[in-house]
Amino acid sequence: MKKITTMIHSRLAKLATIAAALAAFTGPVHAQEALKIAIMDIEKVRASYWKTQMSMKQVAERDADFKKVEQGMLDDLRQIVEDFNRLAQSAQDPANSEAKREADAKQARVKEADHRQAKVRHTEYLQGAQRTMREMTARLSRARLEEIREVASVKAKQAGYDIVFNASENSLGVVVYSSGKNDLTDEIITELNKDAPEEFKPKKPAAADGPPPAATAPAPAEK
Repeated sequence: MKKITTMIHSRLAKLATIAAALAAFTGPVHAQEALKIAIMDIEKVRASYWKTQMSMKQVAERDADFKKVEQGMLDDLRQIVEDFNRLAQSAQDPANSEAKREADAKQARVKEADHRQAKVRHTEYLQGAQRTMREMTARLSRARLEEIREVASVKAKQAGYDIVFNASENSLGVVVYSSGKNDLTDEIITELNKDAPEEFKPKKPAAADGPPPAATAPAPAEK
């Protein structure tokens, strides 16, 4: 309940800020010309942008590389545990000579120390990998958003709009209602994707096989 209240307060605060901005804009220009306002769905644009798909692929590939290295470290840890258990068991086996039991006990202690060090290395590696992934994801997200804003600014200026609001249906959204007449979303998506490589081009819906069925002539009326 507290979270919902906080979100409502945040949305109201944003709307109040927008209202103040509109008042500032419309005050001096009201007597001259009406303020032109457009909207765009940033989340839709971001999801449809080919570079967003490319960034997601890059993040997935880097994450797979980290996981591959981590798997090797986990395999090493398991091997150390197996070696330790084998040596510890041998060190307690009365069938072995005293010299062998002592030697195996010494090696078991070495393996125990190796295990502690390997666990520390694994923990540090995992923390570093997670930090790198967070930073990479944030950096690529900022880059894509900046590119979207640049195109949106150009499109808005070309069309003579004074303000462009984000109409995304999430916490970023600040538009309560829109008729959709001045929605730049699709136009911006088209501009962003005009030079997309074949791999990242938006998929077109598959056409139905064969021509549409011929219309059936109405049956003659019974007399």
